[in-house]
Amino acid sequence: MRFLSLVCALPLLVTACAWEDDRPIVWERTRNVLGPISLKTQIAYVDSALDRVTLLDLAADSPRITTKNIGRNAMHAVPSHDRHRLFVITRGEEAVHHGQIDQEAMLWSLDTENASADPVAYTIGSPFDRIAVSPDNTIAIAYFSAAGPDAEGFFRNPNELAVIDLTRPPGDDNPTLKTIRSFGSVPEGIALSPPMTVPGTASPRTFAFILSSNNLTVLDVSNPSRREISIRLDLGGTPVIPKEVVFAPNTASAYVRSDNARDVLQVLLQSAEPTIANGNDYRPQLAELGAGGGPTDIAVYDDVTGKRYILAATPNTSEIVVIDADTAQFRSVPVSDPIDKIILFPAGGDVPPSPPHKALFASIGAKMKRVYVLDLEHINDPLTQASVRRINLDQPIRDVVPVPGRELAMLVHDDNRTVLGLLDMGTESTSPLLGIDRLDSYDFSPDGSHLIGATPNVSRVGFVALDNLHPTDFRLDDEPHRVLSTANAKIFVDHGDPLGHATIIPSPTASREQALVLTGFLTVNLLDSEP
Repeated sequence: MRFLSLVCALPLLVTACAWEDDRPIVWERTRNVLGPISLKTQIAYVDSALDRVTLLDLAADSPRITTKNIGRNAMHAVPSHDRHRLFVITRGEEAVHHGQIDQEAMLWSLDTENASADPVAYTIGSPFDRIAVSPDNTIAIAYFSAAGPDAEGFFRNPNELAVIDLTRPPGDDNPTLKTIRSFGSVPEGIALSPPMTVPGTASPRTFAFILSSNNLTVLDVSNPSRREISIRLDLGGTPVIPKEVVFAPNTASAYVRSDNARDVLQVLLQSAEPTIANGNDYRPQLAELGAGGGPTDIAVYDDVTGKRYILAATPNTSEIVVIDADTAQFRSVPVSDPIDKIILFPAGGDVPPSPPHKALFASIGAKMKRVYVLDLEHINDPLTQASVRRINLDQPIRDVVPVPGRELAMLVHDDNRTVLGLLDMGTESTSPLLGIDRLDSYDFSPDGSHLIGATPNVSRVGFVALDNLHPTDFRLDDEPHRVLSTANAKIFVDHGDPLGHATIIPSPTASREQALVLTGFLTVNLLDSEP
């Protein structure tokens, strides 16, 4: 095993400066490190005290380490959907003591694929602590979580949003700050659509669906100065809480699953003449699609002909409902268990994605000892009997995780994640896997060939070859904190050291001699940085 230490003479520097009143303020500030965050072939850490992002690029044999400066007091970070970009919110700082600077809250957009590209900062004005990003990386929305005002604030407007056009530079009109109408509730989540063209309008655009109790708000974020459209969901009794939105961009539709709702809500966007200057040129048409029993999970897919279907689990009626999105006609498939999780297979990995041909149904909340499979290929044929097949399990099921790019699902059987199973969707058979301790961190290799797992109590990384279920392990010198797999199949093991300590394993079959232990990477160029 190779060792590479990058630790600076930090203790010596702190000691030498201990009697200086004007020492750099970075030594006094509270330090919170966000990460590790998995990107494509890079791992990112965000340092709130040093005001920078450290990127470890694992594309080559030896890691390349770069740092990018951002604003003061980083508080939230998310990668883009394609993992090429990183978005960070910094709270900013009020200059009170020597060495501090006045800085507003900002959203930072980092192009992690281009080492020479500087981060782009958008002044968002409020210390938002959540970020929603559109699938095509063109729009971001910063908003507040339900945590309430923080200790450094005074007033908080929980219905305020900052809409950022990531295709344009920062300016007076970018971001757009907007307060959406409230009916006594606050946003609990935001789903951004892929580009959708409303029939009768000129070009594709992005819509935000803002979820709050008893209310669904639709905002044209490609034209954020226009008014939002509010859709009341309450039935005059138990609050209706939207939980999940799936999009059908070809038909400019969204399907919404809500707690305490009777059915799946279809929101079909149609063209309309604006009634005021700079008004909306669309309106939502609503339809309740025949779930009929309060859906607990939904999934949307297109078959080989492009026809769109919605699967909805409705435990109240003991059914799985298959809905034709174009006609709203539906078929009901009896299932006695309280299904609350639907997974489609194949579960991704193909570009473009292949139409799914099987659906897996599980009862996670009820911890049932069985799952169900439904064939989807001829689900629209009225002469075909639609029925589910039951697969009995030895243990109650706690979770189901699809393996990327494979027709495999990992079944978790106990709360400590020590008893696992692998379900082969081709043969519909299961194989047990027993762990020595709790599986606190796991990932899959990008081609779905290996399951990778670790626990902080055991100085090893475990591998399972998913072709033949052969287990192996890799001995570490220190306990793991988190394990990640990069897009080029390297395994990054973070050991939880605030100065940076990680083991990089070239592949699931690599030996210890081929691995690299990297220490001190979070202090790289520290002595050259500005205070």
